[in-house]
Amino acid sequence: MKVVIVEDEAIAARRMQRLLEERGMEVTQVIESNEELSAYLDKGSLPELFFMDIHLNDGVVLDLLMSRNPQVPIIFTTAYDQYALKAFKLQSIDYLLKPIDENELDAALAKHKNSQPQVDLTALTNLIKLQANPQSYKDRFSVRVGDKIRSFSIDELHLFYSADKINSLQTEEGRSYPIDYTIEQLSGMVDPKRWYRVNRGYIISISAIIDVVAYSNSRLKVLIHHQGSHEIIVSREKVRDFKEWLG
Repeated sequence: MKVVIVEDEAIAARRMQRLLEERGMEVTQVIESNEELSAYLDKGSLPELFFMDIHLNDGVVLDLLMSRNPQVPIIFTTAYDQYALKAFKLQSIDYLLKPIDENELDAALAKHKNSQPQVDLTALTNLIKLQANPQSYKDRFSVRVGDKIRSFSIDELHLFYSADKINSLQTEEGRSYPIDYTIEQLSGMVDPKRWYRVNRGYIISISAIIDVVAYSNSRLKVLIHHQGSHEIIVSREKVRDFKEWLG
């Protein structure tokens, strides 16, 4: 199957291409903007399937699709929150939530293989405008220090981690403070371009990394500023994705 990826984030595009090629698909082109997509549609030679991010750097892709109405199945990719995703389901739109889960990718491909539902672009466009905005991330985190509350900019932080059933943040100065969020919650609050969840217990900032070294069983060990007692191991199944994130 010949497919085209429409995605303006290089890391996400490379990972999507790898996942599709591993499944025997031929990625004929990666498109990064509405302008480039418009030029591609003008050529008239369409793929069998699009994988398309909804928000590109030069605008929402749905406006272009409504004006051109290409007769090709589309699997949308999105970073929308759970409320918008519920609305997508109500509209019977295929989507993949970033970062792409391989099981969800397989399910979406199976659905398109068995049936190719028509996308109501008008309904989806209205849905985007009413219920969803591009993903925003927390830029400050507050912690309690004694009877006081301190607030840190995300730029002041290097690490979120879980140890001894306590979730904490660590500042760029190496100081740690308990925080009232789980690691799971935090992974959806920080920008994935700058932060990476290497395993169940650690989310690290790219600015914290000093070096990455080979470790046992094909894993990687991350060395950071103010390492202390932290042993930050990238699990084997995440090694390739982590390398792509590093660029």
